[in-house]
Amino acid sequence: MTLRIGLFGRGRLGSAILAEAGEGLAWTVDRGEAPGGAVDVAIDASLAEGVEAHLDWALETGTDLVIGATGWSIPDLETRIGGRIGVLTATNFSLTVALMARLATVMGRFAALDPTRDPYLFEHHHRLKADAPSGTARTLAAALMAGCPRKTEWTLGTPAPHQLSLGVLRAGAEFGTHTVGLDAPAEVLELTHRARSRAPFAQGALAAARWLHGRKGLFTMDDLGADLLDPLFTNLNEGGSSARGARSSSPLELPHGVSGQSPDTPSFGGKP
Repeated sequence: MTLRIGLFGRGRLGSAILAEAGEGLAWTVDRGEAPGGAVDVAIDASLAEGVEAHLDWALETGTDLVIGATGWSIPDLETRIGGRIGVLTATNFSLTVALMARLATVMGRFAALDPTRDPYLFEHHHRLKADAPSGTARTLAAALMAGCPRKTEWTLGTPAPHQLSLGVLRAGAEFGTHTVGLDAPAEVLELTHRARSRAPFAQGALAAARWLHGRKGLFTMDDLGADLLDPLFTNLNEGGSSARGARSSSPLELPHGVSGQSPDTPSFGGKP
């Protein structure tokens, strides 16, 4: 059965969802317009000021709701939902970014093994993006710090030892680029996600709507990722028969002594 989806908002993300949704999209409304009828799930790609009214509508109609607007805050969101409907919130709907967040935690754990490995984060968006840093950058920063306990908050300024340096650029027409990095005395490791269009965000929002339907409570893209992405990390040390066959018959010999392993907050800082 095709899921019936409603869409709040015709902005950048809303337009991308409209282009990807196909026949499953029952209606799309913009500011001041009333929803067009009953749907299974609604996606809120509108502005922050509309989120609370859309939540009230979802609760009144018993409609599951995916929230992709930015800059909004409802402190008692979980209490208001009360298990009556399913609500999923996301700062970024890209499943690749959800994978990147998991890898960022692994990079943080690697940085935690050696104090000379200094983690950092950088993001670039188009010049009209209002929030800085982006919600995605905040999510990635939290994931990175979860793996590296010595970093307890991020800062946009010169970092103290306990702070994660987070750089922000607003210029041009960039859809969104995020880089998580480790800077060590003799090497640098970087992981970058660069969006070439808004299609990945639209596709992820639709995947979130399908996943959410029928569930009750408050969820994030991390919950969806637990189902779809976490299985990718099982049995990493085992490999398949083809991988075993591709291994050299000679063990890797490292040089002698090399084991492969490494023996006051500004007001604009942020905690995860």
